[in-house]
Amino acid sequence: MHLSRLRLFVAVIISVAATVAVSGVLTSAHAATGCRVTYSVASQWTGGFTANVSLTNLGDPITGWTLTWSFGAGQQVTQAWSATVAQSGTQVTARNAGWNGNLATDGNASFGFNGSWNDSSNPVPAAFALNGVTCTGGTGEPTPTVTPTNPQQANSMGFIGCSMAENVAQGYVAIGGRRMWGPYGTGGLVVQSWTDPNSSAWQKFDQQVSRFGRPTAVWVQICVFNANATYDEVKRLIANARQHAASGARIHITGQPLYDPGQTCFLAGASGPQLTDSLARQAAADPTQNVTYSGAFRLRSNEVADGCHANTAGQQSLGRQAQAFWG
Repeated sequence: MHLSRLRLFVAVIISVAATVAVSGVLTSAHAATGCRVTYSVASQWTGGFTANVSLTNLGDPITGWTLTWSFGAGQQVTQAWSATVAQSGTQVTARNAGWNGNLATDGNASFGFNGSWNDSSNPVPAAFALNGVTCTGGTGEPTPTVTPTNPQQANSMGFIGCSMAENVAQGYVAIGGRRMWGPYGTGGLVVQSWTDPNSSAWQKFDQQVSRFGRPTAVWVQICVFNANATYDEVKRLIANARQHAASGARIHITGQPLYDPGQTCFLAGASGPQLTDSLARQAAADPTQNVTYSGAFRLRSNEVADGCHANTAGQQSLGRQAQAFWG
């Protein structure tokens, strides 16, 4: 074989080998990705609004998520919960919190935020992307969609808790919330008040039921004096809520509001709010309980009246957070 022909033959072999190698990369298996997003403006006032975002993973299980979108009318995120949210120009990036990053197929994560707007237009973002892939409501080719939120029936969601739940309900009504009951005198009714399904606390609850009918959802707030509650007591609260609600009612669970670092609630005890939040997370992670952890309510230092309870601004802040959680 002549030298020139040998060189040509070697070049052809190298070229074919390179083509095979590239083809192997291009045809390698990849995870199916798909998602659906529900974005709703839960409440709106001059200069501000509260939004709720619900993300459903339609593809293969993921161990961490980043949801991105762009605002189209100058909106700015000012505060968020149940996710870490950052904004650069019009682009918004929301990353999972430490406890809600793992999403199975059809798994859901929800978070909310407060924002500012121009008092003229506050449109829903046109498209969302999960881990860089546009959400389409399926796993096919991208056709950006946003699922609208259906309005919830008024007074169809009950709640149990103490005066801290009352603070939430007061703020919820004040900002125009309608799905959840308003305050009905739960002050001082901590966990132990609700463990007996025939207690005076549940009699108060049943008076609301006689007005509005059995609720199709119940918020269970874990509330304590002096950091005193057990997980067995929490499970009894959940069972009692199901007994007093409509058949198949959805049970949502949270702890008391958390405070800024260095601030404590003298009634709940120094570690009380953190204990209630931990118990709520434990219940949500327990497959035998079938409850949903909605997230942590938060009160800032300037939103507290007496070291524990919310002032007027704090009540409205709690109300907006509740509306972001549940509508």
